[in-house]
Amino acid sequence: MVFAAESISATVQACEIMSRERVGVLLIFERETPLDEYFKTGTIVDAQLSEQLLRNLFFKNSPLHDGAVIVRGGRVAAAGCVMPLSDNPHLPSDLGTRHRAGVGTSEVSDAVVVIVSEENGTISVAIGGMLKRHLSPDMLRKLLENELLDSEKQEKSRLAAIRDMWKGGAGK
Repeated sequence: MVFAAESISATVQACEIMSRERVGVLLIFERETPLDEYFKTGTIVDAQLSEQLLRNLFFKNSPLHDGAVIVRGGRVAAAGCVMPLSDNPHLPSDLGTRHRAGVGTSEVSDAVVVIVSEENGTISVAIGGMLKRHLSPDMLRKLLENELLDSEKQEKSRLAAIRDMWKGGAGK
């Protein structure tokens, strides 16, 4: 799946705000492994991903806030989804259901899972059964760009940056 940089920016902005406000988040970016079976456990949304939409879906006491949001491409595909829990005995005991579902989803698929703790606002990402905790918004952005942006686009951006650097006066 190819994701747009705008989707990543909207995700980071929403997570930064929800982290400050201690709003729990379980946001799943589907990649090659289809997550269709989990869509059935939630509500189909099929809407363009935006900061406002994410904040509304995870708003405390809203009907869909406790489940996962699944993103396919740049679109929010479903919300309020029930995801598989990890049974990894080595996960820290202070992790709750949201984190266990995030890690569990990353164990059964190649999804990138963003988690914001309701208890302390910590931003984490689960990939391949591994959990990276205590991420800053900048680190979240870099991780999502590395994992979700099309590698061809990343390479073109990198080459454009190098060209711009050379235009700036190398050899003058």
